[in-house]
Amino acid sequence: MMKWTRVVSSLMLFFAVSLIVVQVSLAQNSKPLRVVLIFDIGGRGDGGFNDSAYRGLEKAVAELGVKAVYVEHKRNLELDQAVNDAASSDAAMIIGVGFAFSETFNQLAAKYPDKKFICIDYSVKVDGKGRIIPLAANLAGLTFREEEGSYLVGALAALKSKTGKIGFVGGMDNPIIRKFQAGYQAGAEAVRPGIRVFSKYAGITGHAFSDPAKGYRIATRMYQDGADIIYHASGATGAGVFRAAREMNRLAIGVDVDQSPQAPGFILTSMIKNIDVAVLESVRSLVQGNFTGGLKTLGLKENGVGFVYNDRNRKMIPAGIYEKVLALRAKIIAGELAVPKTTRHKTLLSRDDLQVILERMHSEIGAVLHKVDTDLRQSARDLSGRDLKGSEARTVLKKLYAANPYIIDCETVSNKGIMVAVEPPAHRTSEGADISGQAHMVKLFKTHRPVLSGSFRSVEGPQAVVIHHPVFSVGRRFDGSVAALFAPEYLLAGIIGPFQSNLPVEIFLMQTDGLIIYDVDAKQIGRNAFTDPLYQSFPAVIALARKMVAAPDGKDSYDFYRKVGEAPIAKVIYWRTVNLHGTAWRLAITCAKDSLEN
Repeated sequence: MMKWTRVVSSLMLFFAVSLIVVQVSLAQNSKPLRVVLIFDIGGRGDGGFNDSAYRGLEKAVAELGVKAVYVEHKRNLELDQAVNDAASSDAAMIIGVGFAFSETFNQLAAKYPDKKFICIDYSVKVDGKGRIIPLAANLAGLTFREEEGSYLVGALAALKSKTGKIGFVGGMDNPIIRKFQAGYQAGAEAVRPGIRVFSKYAGITGHAFSDPAKGYRIATRMYQDGADIIYHASGATGAGVFRAAREMNRLAIGVDVDQSPQAPGFILTSMIKNIDVAVLESVRSLVQGNFTGGLKTLGLKENGVGFVYNDRNRKMIPAGIYEKVLALRAKIIAGELAVPKTTRHKTLLSRDDLQVILERMHSEIGAVLHKVDTDLRQSARDLSGRDLKGSEARTVLKKLYAANPYIIDCETVSNKGIMVAVEPPAHRTSEGADISGQAHMVKLFKTHRPVLSGSFRSVEGPQAVVIHHPVFSVGRRFDGSVAALFAPEYLLAGIIGPFQSNLPVEIFLMQTDGLIIYDVDAKQIGRNAFTDPLYQSFPAVIALARKMVAAPDGKDSYDFYRKVGEAPIAKVIYWRTVNLHGTAWRLAITCAKDSLEN
């Protein structure tokens, strides 16, 4: 009988576009190709998704002689910085583990055409007609038909269950994890129509993939309610599911890799994603010079997914059940059985969820601003007593610009308000401009303290703000300032996007004069809540804006469009304040009431 845990050959054929074997060794190449692998939240040691990617690159190091660089991160800010640092380094290939890399890699692939990018669990984008937007030639988006492997373990769980009740624990509630749930539930119901499937997600942020305590609580409740088998797709959170299985003498199903070593005797099987092989073969294509970009989808047919049946769990799965699951597998591969990717599940948030998201974003936005501001402060110190238009000043500006991917440009300004040095070179046409009359400069001249401007339309295009730090001579004479210009939409998109893209929420940033300086809907940026015609038919919205201006934090409800042109709906809103140098921004999250739990 074939062991489905050994499924490398077909996947290798899937990736290969050449039969030429190129032997590469360190002896032949004194400078091995560098490959950067950036982990998803949860990082190495999650016992599944990230660890599988790590093993794949380690195999590439051993077999192909490449040099591996591993990067972990805890916050979206760190993720953006890590990706930009990797792209601007001498790495030949950058691999992102998780859908969060999708949009960033699309942008970087265009910016760095000589580098190869791999996004595991790529999030497909479609145009207005529902057509998939093609990927750049140097970007490979790897997707997996997780629903197919999940269908098989769902059928296995339902056939094995003695109580007629089984469970599913997801990590972050998002479209990819919902595919696991959809397949699992469909497989269970197909072989046992009366089966009851409990489903619960650990959360709505990336932290849901690294919360074993939450996994334990959810699984314990499901077991208490009668489930005797629980399948998890929750990263490191699954360790809590396994703990509950051991303590309550029930069964669990692992994910991504064979997870039976984590709870021997209690893991019925694991739904495997051969991420390690996908990583290895992607690197092999780089080494052999036959890399191809585009969307690559791996399912049962390509041996991209499957389930574990080996010496560790064979005795737990009766032969009759195993044969039935294999028959289903054959039908899926033959195209005779279509597995659903979606469920009847609707994401419902609690008011606590909204506040958790708001607090997380508030923290991360504050961290971004703090970093830019700290770097500016250091730049001002470095420029103390130096010529603000000389080579030393340009060196400081170049360093500042390189360290902050959100900056549009940075400059030194004389004590008369004249821009004397601007970096990068493409923006040097602004040198010599007199900005002494701008409100934030008037404040700077008066106080000799750092200032954050209000939003304005920059010559580069987007709505932008600028931070100025005063520069003093050794004798504390005011010599001018050093400044960084950035667009809030550039800075915030990487932080807010991952939250908003998978959840029924809207997020915006408003100045205290009512100007919208960031919105997930870019068409709202630059509108004023008090004066724009769009809001004049909604006095409750204008009243809400006044309340937000008056109070640094709060909550309310109001009626407005879900999408402009549709009928207005009831919404709730929470907001907090981001402060820097006396300038306050109101950060708000809104959600339609029909997407909230009662």
